[in-house]
Amino acid sequence: MTSETLTVEKKGTIIKNIQVTKVVDGDTIKVLLNDKREFIRLDYVDAEESYSEYSKPVTEVGKQAKEMAIQYFTLPNGELSQVDIEFDTDDPTENCLEKYRDHQGRLIAYVHKNGENFNIKLIKEGWSPYFIKYGYSRLYHQEMTEAEIEAQANNLGVWNAQINTGKRKRNYSLLVPWWTLRASIVENYRTYGIAAGVLEVRLDFPKILAAAETGEYITVFFDLQGGVSKWLDNGALVYDGTKDHRLKLWIPDTNSEEIKPLLQLLKNRYFGLGRGYVYISGQVHMYRDKPEIILSEIKQLSDFPPTDSAMCKSEVRNNR
Repeated sequence: MTSETLTVEKKGTIIKNIQVTKVVDGDTIKVLLNDKREFIRLDYVDAEESYSEYSKPVTEVGKQAKEMAIQYFTLPNGELSQVDIEFDTDDPTENCLEKYRDHQGRLIAYVHKNGENFNIKLIKEGWSPYFIKYGYSRLYHQEMTEAEIEAQANNLGVWNAQINTGKRKRNYSLLVPWWTLRASIVENYRTYGIAAGVLEVRLDFPKILAAAETGEYITVFFDLQGGVSKWLDNGALVYDGTKDHRLKLWIPDTNSEEIKPLLQLLKNRYFGLGRGYVYISGQVHMYRDKPEIILSEIKQLSDFPPTDSAMCKSEVRNNR
């Protein structure tokens, strides 16, 4: 008697027949969804810029990626096509539409046209690296990895140094190792942090709100990459999440000798091109209609999820 390996294909939550209304960039389109215009930011890809309001450079590859995307989504009659969008989860549709958004409020998803995964196409043709800054794809990790290998082997797009010669470009020799570090941290969280009851700002915001209403002690998986969001006379604020789903860290007495080592640790280890992600434990409460944790002790930070579900609670000074 022989045994066969059964391969189970993973599928995410899919919304079919969505009308594309505009191609914004190589990795961003605009669609009409539930009678509302929404931006779709393609998941696990990061095409270079054709225009930029931020620090990323506009590149020749970015301009070409946008032109390719325009052609891809344009029908022979000049109209834009319909697509299916797929979320990197099998959560109910309403949950996906609420939770799977980036810091700008754009939906994060895979886009399929006529059965082809456009996200994978972008990577395979070199228009984007496999963008793992926020973790590996749950549904298409192997396919995206293989697509990137093929693009690199054929020296396509972003991997062809000649295309952007003498012009502004992105430093992938620096970015890819950093993304890989962050991806490994996210995988650790998915494997151990969730099981330990750690909350994540984007996906668990309702739970964080409920905990804040009663002043519970929680542990959150927090992204510190952006650094201090706002300096005030008596402290500093750090944000994670979107405008409508935001958790605040309040660091009091930033000029005090007691707080300086904490700020130095954040700067040296987590901010900018550091680890970014950290487990933060503390009492969460509502402050000016947003949940907030006071961060005043280094022992509130950890690179590892709690091993004890009870989580040893420490007294946190409220100097607000």
